[in-house]
Amino acid sequence: MKITRDPRVIIYLVAVAIALILIAPLPTEDGLQSRLRYGLDLEGGSWLQLQLEGAIVQLDVDPSRILEWEFGQSGTVTGVEKRDTGFIVSMTGKVPSTLPDDLGYPSSRMVERGNATRITVPSSSEGVIINYLKSQLDADIKVVGVEPIRYEIRTNVTRESLDAILAPVGGSVVAGEEGFVEGVTSETVDETKQVLDKKLNRLGLQDIKVRIVGTQFILIDLAGVDVDTAENIVGKPGKFEIRVQTGDNESRHIVYGDAVVSVDLPSGDRTGRWGVPFVLSEDGAQTFQRVVKEEGATRNPQAHEISMYLDKDMIFSAPLAPELASALDKSPMRNLVAQVGGGEEGSQRAKELYIHLREGALPVNVKVIGSGQVTAALGSQFKTQVAIAGIIAILAVALMIYYRYREKKIVLPMIATSFSEVIMMLGIWAAMGWQLDLASIAGIIMVLGTGVDHLVIITDELLRGEKVKTSAVDTEGKGVVLTGKVYLARLSRAFYIIMGAALTTVAAMLPLLKMGFGALTGFALIIIIGVVIGVGIARPAYGRIVGYILGED
Repeated sequence: MKITRDPRVIIYLVAVAIALILIAPLPTEDGLQSRLRYGLDLEGGSWLQLQLEGAIVQLDVDPSRILEWEFGQSGTVTGVEKRDTGFIVSMTGKVPSTLPDDLGYPSSRMVERGNATRITVPSSSEGVIINYLKSQLDADIKVVGVEPIRYEIRTNVTRESLDAILAPVGGSVVAGEEGFVEGVTSETVDETKQVLDKKLNRLGLQDIKVRIVGTQFILIDLAGVDVDTAENIVGKPGKFEIRVQTGDNESRHIVYGDAVVSVDLPSGDRTGRWGVPFVLSEDGAQTFQRVVKEEGATRNPQAHEISMYLDKDMIFSAPLAPELASALDKSPMRNLVAQVGGGEEGSQRAKELYIHLREGALPVNVKVIGSGQVTAALGSQFKTQVAIAGIIAILAVALMIYYRYREKKIVLPMIATSFSEVIMMLGIWAAMGWQLDLASIAGIIMVLGTGVDHLVIITDELLRGEKVKTSAVDTEGKGVVLTGKVYLARLSRAFYIIMGAALTTVAAMLPLLKMGFGALTGFALIIIIGVVIGVGIARPAYGRIVGYILGED
């Protein structure tokens, strides 16, 4: 009974028991179902390869020329002056009061003097350039970097097409490779992945794997989903709706997502509060004003919060700002801002709301450059073949060990330890909800092989050289036994070798784990987990068990 009280053996037994509980099948309506989740290799399904369309560019363009060209389409511009707070555009004659708003400068001020009009445009040089590109490309534009200033264009564009767009305002793309780089920033790639994760999870598709490759590609595995459905899900936006609170748990519909004609990137005001600007259509703005007035939201904003829903999930709720409520009491307002709070939390919430306001659409255009499908029947066949391969691997290992030692009392603990390591790895996989695919199983088989190598090292060290008898008499007929000091010295020497091999294996797998390239991530991860389980739990327990079997006192 001494071996059962050893703390290393106790930890080992508890770990195996927990792993068995984690992977034990659960009763469902369809019968017993394992907690292990399988990838499309074993479950059947489809995969998509998406390319993110976009570019990061440096531009040689004068914002004054842009303003001159934009306002010049509606009259004669006599001059454009750059000021600290923006630009002043001078025009002859009277111009429509809605002109700045139509051009994308809603906060501009107009002053008429005689036969001239001065328009103050409160925008930075970068803001003017972004506004021009947005109007020409109908896409989101973002400033990245400080010096030199670069712009991320979130749509499919070429250097030639961008030069053609900038030609009317005397601009061009900066020459050289740095002037035009295909792809988007890592932040945009992460944002796109978040949208895909949330969209797929919201639709109840939990057996998914979304992986990032560089700054241009995203790989998606959808177990149990055919290719056509997968492409439709990825490209289909959600159902967006704005409602106004009418009672404690009651609300009234105002507009759907088709009334939102544009959404700007999140921005912070002078007080540090973050908000997401968006623009309603003419009809949407009129409907918005009419409904909020009828429900009393303009007179008592606190009692009638404005809520936003995406696929029936509330994503935003707040009362009308006092100045907005006062303005809506008089006329419709197309330009609105959904404010979410300040600080880092406000910034993150603003980014999420920006995604939702786009009806769950991806922040950057994507193109399906590859797709494929594994049928359910083929996936089931793979499962059977993998199970057979695993059994054969364990039997082969058992035969080799028996051939080496010719002792059943050594073979059985060694095989049991190796098999238990597989159980513990699967338990962690089930607990984390990760998908088990062919690459992961290949990693398990590799861990099984290296694990047996380590167990052989321990066994050989304990059997190496001349055994030293204890002073005690072996009354049970076990034969020669090892003294405590000799046993510990040999076991320490074995673990010194094992730790070196384990660290080497982990170091070799870390680059694959960091790169995250396709199925190699699961392969590298399960090998690292297996090595940690082996050297931390299984190997110490085996050392105690085999030492006891060999007669350790």
